This record gives sequence, C-alpha cells and structure tokens, in this order.
Amino acid sequence: MDKMKVGESLLVKHEKDLATIANKDPALYQGASLAALTVYSLFWLHQWQLRRTIEAVSVLNWRLFPDKFGMVGWPEYPDAFRTNRSLLQGQPKYRNWLTGAASTGFSLNERGLDIARTLTAKLGPPSTITGKRAVFHPADLKAAPSVRPRSVEPERELQLARNTRLFEKWQSHVLSERDLIHVHSLLGIFDHTPAKVRSKKMRDLERCAEDMNDAEMLAFLADVRSQFPEDFSNNST
Repeated sequence: MDKMKVGESLLVKHEKDLATIANKDPALYQGASLAALTVYSLFWLHQWQLRRTIEAVSVLNWRLFPDKFGMVGWPEYPDAFRTNRSLLQGQPKYRNWLTGAASTGFSLNERGLDIARTLTAKLGPPSTITGKRAVFHPADLKAAPSVRPRSVEPERELQLARNTRLFEKWQSHVLSERDLIHVHSLLGIFDHTPAKVRSKKMRDLERCAEDMNDAEMLAFLADVRSQFPEDFSNNST
C-alpha cells in the first residue's frame, strides 16, 4: 500500500479512537455493496496502523456507514454479523478482494486495494466528529508498483520508521508476536506480499540506517528480524 506521511495520516492512533470517526453522507455510498464499504474501512485501518480485527472493522464500518452497519432496532450499536458477512464475501472464493480470518486479522490484495482507492476518490478520506480529516494525497490514488524504489532520503525513511506503532512498542519493551500487523505497516506490505519483496524492503531500511550510522534503528530492525523470522522466510506468501 502507498505510504503517506505518517504524522499526517494517523488520524486514529488507537482502536478506542475509532469512536470519534464521523458518519459519511449516505448519498455518497448508497450504490456501494457492503463488501466494498468494508474494503474501504480495511484500507484506512491499515493506513492508521491498527490491527484489522473483526471488532475494529465492525466499529469503523458502523461509524462511517451507520445506516448499513448499525444493528436493526439498535442503530447506536455496530452489527458485527453484517461486517463478518461482508468480510466473507470479500474472500478469494467470492469477490477476491481480501484474505484473512477472525483469529489473525484481514488484509486487502491488489484487487481490494483498487476498490479502496476508487471509493476513497469518491467518498474522500475519513474525518472525526470535530472536523479533522485524514490526509490523503492524490498520488496515493494510483496503484502502487509491486516493488517500491528505494528512497534517496534515508533520514526521511528512518523518521517514518520511528513514527510507527512497532517502533513505539519496541522502545517500551512490549513487542510481541501479536504485533506482526505492525511489521507490515513498517514495511508497507501485506500478508500476500512475496518474501523476496519483504526482504528487499527490510534490507532497504537497514541500508538507510547503515548510511546514517543509526545504531538505535539498526538494533530495532535486528530485533524485528529476530522476533518475526517467519515474515522474511521463503515460506512466507
């Protein structure tokens, strides 16, 4: 997925902040399927570096599209069943927009990213009930190449890495296996990204740290490799 400026894009920094997201105008999305709207939500959960659990997707769907994902009779509550059904419809067996499971979280594939970009162009980025909008640059609407060229600005790349949730957790000594989703956000990858591409992105970041003699970042990246070896093995998909 395309990387935006991290400091700008993190309108939501914690799952609890999803409750501050404002409703979208129903007139803008009435023609969209529930599965497509769910893809939009997944896209923004990834941009905000949040775990894409069924609970998080259900809450964001409900906040953005309450008339589609609110419980019948109790519209002030999210309907997790509708979100779950939409996630199932997006799986490879049906629309082939996403992969994942309730136990591991969900990720968009390239087809799903195309849907998300199209909807973002139509609906605009999410905003909060106070009017603050997520930043989304026009270039982000373009399909990302399979391998992003290495940046010639190592300082910027390292600052982006420092602004991630994974680095924050590492500094606080609370890194765990559950944080694999944050590794994906660090490198701008997905579950379906080939191991060769994952390794290249990690090596590019390591070279940036080496070029800048950044011992702290090198230690962080070494710990990431040690903690999540399966993410860079040839068996990764």
